[in-house]
Amino acid sequence: MRLVVDSSSDLPKEIIEKHNIHVVPLTVSIDGDDYQDGVDITSTEFYARLENSINAPKTSQVVPEQFIEAFTKILNEDEEIICITIGSAASGTCQSAFLAKEEVDSERISIIDSNGLCMGTGYLAIIAANMIDQGKTRDEIVEVLTPLTQNKIEHLFCVDTLEYLKKGGRIRASKALVAEILNIKPVLNVKDALTETIGKVRGRKKIIPYYLAHIENTMDFEASPFLSVAHSVDEPFALEFIQAFREKFNWEKPIYISELGATIGTHAGPGVLATFYIKK
Repeated sequence: MRLVVDSSSDLPKEIIEKHNIHVVPLTVSIDGDDYQDGVDITSTEFYARLENSINAPKTSQVVPEQFIEAFTKILNEDEEIICITIGSAASGTCQSAFLAKEEVDSERISIIDSNGLCMGTGYLAIIAANMIDQGKTRDEIVEVLTPLTQNKIEHLFCVDTLEYLKKGGRIRASKALVAEILNIKPVLNVKDALTETIGKVRGRKKIIPYYLAHIENTMDFEASPFLSVAHSVDEPFALEFIQAFREKFNWEKPIYISELGATIGTHAGPGVLATFYIKK
């Protein structure tokens, strides 16, 4: 059985390689130049271009032809497929996967709409990959993942600057200016694949304490097989959070760390800290 995801899932490279996951790239457009996310441009290169871009970059959904190519190749190897995509409310990528399944006309493909973003999608993919390694069937994996798509994966984000939300037209310039002056960092989560603000802190030093308090109230420590942490070009801050998390909660299960790609990075910019887990 093979796992297929789109590049917005921001899976760590070692996970992709370990589980032989097929990643189908979204397209990133920066000042007229098009790149295949994670193929022609790395996350680090993306953020370097982002800081110097004139216009807000744009990401384009995976088209059906890309999924058709991936599915056909894997089916020809006599494998079954589980395909997990970015939430359909955020992108047409999921619809492209369903259209591709119809086109190849195979009952050996299961499509899962993650109803989430970035490592929220990736979280489901890692659970699925581990279950494949355990020899679970496609139906068994779908049965476990489906309830988790009902907003059961927490996506906790904090944006370091509102500059890119402003540039993309997602926040008023006046509001962004006030936030910058007061050093306000908005905290967001994701519901039905769309971001919403749930709080704010003044200054970067208050982000980790806010996260730990929020996690204590919302995380199902027993049900969560691991914690995922993602950042945008700020690994030291992510590692600082991981250390604080392990110490506070005596956490001995795995923690996976990755860099946020273009899908979230386009709007959030550098300096983001995000974490993902199963909610109570």
